[in-house]
Amino acid sequence: MANSTSNEPLGIFSLRAAASGLVLPILVITFLVAFRADLAGPNRSTIAWLLGAVFITLELFALLSGLGAWASAAGKLGALLALVILVGGLAAGGAVFHWPVSFERLIVRKAEPAPKPGERVIPEPAPPPAPPFAPAPKAPEPEPPAPEKPVRRGSPGELFPNVPPQK
Repeated sequence: MANSTSNEPLGIFSLRAAASGLVLPILVITFLVAFRADLAGPNRSTIAWLLGAVFITLELFALLSGLGAWASAAGKLGALLALVILVGGLAAGGAVFHWPVSFERLIVRKAEPAPKPGERVIPEPAPPPAPPFAPAPKAPEPEPPAPEKPVRRGSPGELFPNVPPQK
């Protein structure tokens, strides 16, 4: 138990760093939107990389400090929280920024022999484009015009000539 109390502050730091790694980039984006910064302009990639660097740095600090304080409950919780947030953030970043993540690169394949000098290499044709998932929506048929109602003529002093008189 003596080891648990000495690692408690490091475990608490791990929890705080894990939460900060998620909250700080969100707050920065919120402030940029609130101040109407041009997020779609030429600074977009710089802002994205800076926010990503802050996120990854804080989550790695949280993960490492949580592993360092693994004897305490806060250290275990901080390390696991940082790991979950880091993996989720990297997966979301890969989906948003279209990072080239492919399992084919992880599989070791045999290398094809290099072409001999003077040999002509014919590339494989590109596959045809995929058909759309759903057919294009058709324009709705126009509705027939409503029949016109006859206009009721009122007396010259009547305020609302088209409203029938109440008795």
